[in-house]
Amino acid sequence: MKKITLALAIVSAFAVVGTAQAAEVTAQALATWSATAKKDTTSKLVVTPIGSLSFQYAEGIKGFNSQKGLFDVTIEGEGTATDFKLTSKLVSNTLTQLDTSGSTLEVGVNYNGAAVEKTAQTPMIDVKAGILGGNLSALSGAYDKAVRTSAQDQFTFSIIGATADGTTAVTDFSTLPEGIWSGDVSVEFNATWTTA
Repeated sequence: MKKITLALAIVSAFAVVGTAQAAEVTAQALATWSATAKKDTTSKLVVTPIGSLSFQYAEGIKGFNSQKGLFDVTIEGEGTATDFKLTSKLVSNTLTQLDTSGSTLEVGVNYNGAAVEKTAQTPMIDVKAGILGGNLSALSGAYDKAVRTSAQDQFTFSIIGATADGTTAVTDFSTLPEGIWSGDVSVEFNATWTTA
């Protein structure tokens, strides 16, 4: 009986030691979705972003990932139109770090290989010049009809510049402070109908 009690005591001691040596390491990450709701079925031009943008720093490339940003364009055609143009222009593209560092990121916007700039209009459709819009071609085919027409296309978004404090440029993104940057990327769309 003493041998059984002693054996159980030894087994219990090993079980306690094994449990005491086990440790857990946990980590958490937060996923956030932007949320708004809007309905507009009467304006001559309606552009709706589909989804939101989220850039993640990748240590292996010492940079941020790029993102495809889908958008939906709806126009109401003009029955007497003889030409139609759709252009885009960058309005805002700065993300600011949510702490006291003042660090910023500059988001570049690209459409079919062309940079969308703040200083000039980027042509997306120009019927007279033969630019029919690629994925937006349904619009160039219906601009002269008194109906509403929709089509979808995408921009490519990427981080093309940064500052450490709002003024000091950073070319090596691995030296940026840790944290989260936030802001808006806004693109203005302009539609022009030429009528007879």
